[in-house]
Amino acid sequence: MITLLALSLLVILHELGHFVAAKIFGVKVEEFGFGIPPKALTIGRRGETEYTLNWLPLGGFVRLYGEQGELSAIEELNPLSRKKAFTHKPSWQRAIILFAGVAMNLSIGILLFSVIYTVLGVPKQVGQQILISEVVPETPAALAGLKMGQIVVKVGDTAIDSSDSFVKVIGENRGKIVNLYVREIQPDGTTSQSSTVIPIMPRQNPPVGQGALGVAVSDVPIMIYEKKPWYSAPYYGVVEGVKESYLWGKEIGKGIIALFANLLRGHVPVGLSGPVGVVKAGNEAAVSGIMVYLRFVAIISINLGIFNLFPLPALDGGRLFFLIIEKIVGKKRVGKVEPWVNGIGFFMLIGLLVFVTYLDLR
Repeated sequence: MITLLALSLLVILHELGHFVAAKIFGVKVEEFGFGIPPKALTIGRRGETEYTLNWLPLGGFVRLYGEQGELSAIEELNPLSRKKAFTHKPSWQRAIILFAGVAMNLSIGILLFSVIYTVLGVPKQVGQQILISEVVPETPAALAGLKMGQIVVKVGDTAIDSSDSFVKVIGENRGKIVNLYVREIQPDGTTSQSSTVIPIMPRQNPPVGQGALGVAVSDVPIMIYEKKPWYSAPYYGVVEGVKESYLWGKEIGKGIIALFANLLRGHVPVGLSGPVGVVKAGNEAAVSGIMVYLRFVAIISINLGIFNLFPLPALDGGRLFFLIIEKIVGKKRVGKVEPWVNGIGFFMLIGLLVFVTYLDLR
């Protein structure tokens, strides 16, 4: 439930970005809806805006006057109506209003990451460790209980600090029982201090490509959090928050491009997840503590912002793209086509949502 509330709040804040920008430029906001229509009741009215509660309590929306160019002939002749209509605002103002929702989500992500690093401290690399990145089924590693994501700190009496040293020590102990000392990565990204001992016997003649244990390992950094004085902690928190948001934004952008490239080729990416998967991941993050959950919400907020920025019909990025086309072919021509394209794009996105939800449930 808490994750559904968090997702709804992120969508409402996205819409609040559009709302505030529209008000700044004098665009009439006809409705600010909480949830998805149909409308259940009117909460109240303030100024020109009706605030409504809708039957499906997820997210929200704002309805701008003249957003789809739907002014009547009389309204077109009325200078006061034209002044408040979204479609009659200069293109640069419309672009800011459309981008404001994305900016809100990105700002929330930066804010949450900044809070995390203000409280925890600045992440600092103090070395490297060996991560088990894959465990092949029905191999000595799988039978012994090794799991993907564990950290190998020792093999027998030999400390392990690189994947090369791990491979070398395992190779020297083929056919012998050795003790692997492994640790878990904690939710905040640091490594636990207690080790689990796992006896295991490397194979002398493993299948090609599997190795003696049947695992893949990789070198990953050892991270600690360096606390800063209270008076400078917010500054360092913001710096790290911006860095973290940029890195996530870049990776999310690459992931979205790869997603649609695969879908266009008829391939369903492994691990593709929708609302059900997000809620499940959020519930797992909530159990791990407040800082882990704030990190999860920050990543989702940046994800919403980056996804909405893509030039796809019905998304903010798609509507921004139409503003560019409008400059080339003219507002009237774009005005005839844009509502249809956005409508089709909306149903395609709903179809994609249903598809990934089906994959989650399956």
